[in-house]
Amino acid sequence: MLSELLKISEYPDLALKPRLSFKEKLALVFKTYAFIFIVILFTAPVIILADYIATHVFHYGSIRNQNNTTFQHLIKKIGYLTAIVYICLIGPVLEETIFRLPLSFKRAHIALSVSVAILLFSSAIPFIKHLHQSIGLGWALSARVGFSALVFWLIFIILPKQINFSSAAKKRLIIISICLFGLMHVSNYSPLHWAIIWIYPIYVLPQLCMGWALSYIRFKNGFIWGIALHCLINSVAMGLGFSQNKPDKIHQIEKQALKPKTQSNR
Repeated sequence: MLSELLKISEYPDLALKPRLSFKEKLALVFKTYAFIFIVILFTAPVIILADYIATHVFHYGSIRNQNNTTFQHLIKKIGYLTAIVYICLIGPVLEETIFRLPLSFKRAHIALSVSVAILLFSSAIPFIKHLHQSIGLGWALSARVGFSALVFWLIFIILPKQINFSSAAKKRLIIISICLFGLMHVSNYSPLHWAIIWIYPIYVLPQLCMGWALSYIRFKNGFIWGIALHCLINSVAMGLGFSQNKPDKIHQIEKQALKPKTQSNR
């Protein structure tokens, strides 16, 4: 397993090899998770050092603690149960569709990946983010879905039916996919300190390792198994996050979110 995991350039060839049995695939998922978990543990000292530099050299607040704050804000906004469903299931499905599905290098998969990415990330654009205020939430969502569908159709008809990439090009695309997946998680530390934005990639080293493992499983076992591993990783991380935030604190956050807002005294 380790030799295959290290040879990113040979990942596309894994899909051509005889498929493993269900038990073998399941065992490989847990083995890969265990290996990546150990690798991620070795990134912890590097992240702690980066946080020391951010706080003691550049005199910013702890970036490492910001991840926990973001987690709490998410719970306060959508509730703990909804957060579990999103982080442990919906998120992995969407992210794997965007970053790993197109690694089949098939026209339909590439078109679907780009269209889902546009649907998911377009809300970060100020104009689209506030579009619901002018035309309503339902129409704004319909417009985003319609535009994403249009993008899918355009890409599908523009790209050739057979897309032939060289081995070197496939390797570059896999590495780019891993890097983009990891760097996307910089948003977990928002609001960002743009003056030291260069330090943030260090904080997402665990996600970079995770993207590496997911890419391997995607080729070795298949796309669905990549989603399964992603769900496993997020579920364990969610459990660890819950252990750091006591249940009474979680319930207090949820009660605050459900409490009706009172008008301020004039």
